[in-house]
Amino acid sequence: SVWDETVTKLAGPFQSHIVSYAGFNGMQPISTPWYDTIKKQLIEYIKTKNLSHITLIGHSMGGNLAIELAAELPNRVSGLILVESVPCMRELMMPGVSAENIQYESPYSKQLLAMSNDDFKKMAVQSAQYMTNVDSKMELLTNWSVAADRKTYVNGYTDLLKLDLRDQLSKIKTTTLILGASNPSQEVVKPNYEKQYTNLKNKQILFADNSKHFIMFDQPEWLYTQINRYLKQNVK
Repeated sequence: SVWDETVTKLAGPFQSHIVSYAGFNGMQPISTPWYDTIKKQLIEYIKTKNLSHITLIGHSMGGNLAIELAAELPNRVSGLILVESVPCMRELMMPGVSAENIQYESPYSKQLLAMSNDDFKKMAVQSAQYMTNVDSKMELLTNWSVAADRKTYVNGYTDLLKLDLRDQLSKIKTTTLILGASNPSQEVVKPNYEKQYTNLKNKQILFADNSKHFIMFDQPEWLYTQINRYLKQNVK
């Protein structure tokens, strides 16, 4: 659902493969480790379908998966667009904390799993306010969080905090477009992006003004313009 509107704005005869994750969007949950299983199944899907000349577009954790697919399948992936995604979120949120210190059974995770539905929804409402400027989309994001399998929601976030793909970036040869939100200001976020993507050689980093995490909600036309410009220049 995140990409429904964007797909209709792609300027070209592209075949789109839209990914939903287990435990979200009404899909059955799977066991932990969640992220690694999804990654392996996506690689299997690409190989089984014999897909090539792929341009991957990923938002947030989807960007992490896109990085891994581009690094592992260089002969199949010819384009990469990362939207509000960094290769090591832990380093931004918990500087200096190692992956080994991020545990599924942490006090915070236990608290989330034990939280009542009402309290969890209140938390989801507050979180949505930091994700988009659009009121109607805040409600949508809240509903997505509430409808998700709770254990998947909690353990999936833990998987994301454990992740560090900065070394993987050197394996990516394709020109990469990185799109970030300016919130709270470009002066704050730009150095973080530049540092996180130091190992990625062929890249362009652009920032959407007056936008939070979900750029496709806050600045959709800007997003469509950047994606279509990249596709025109890089997809043959």
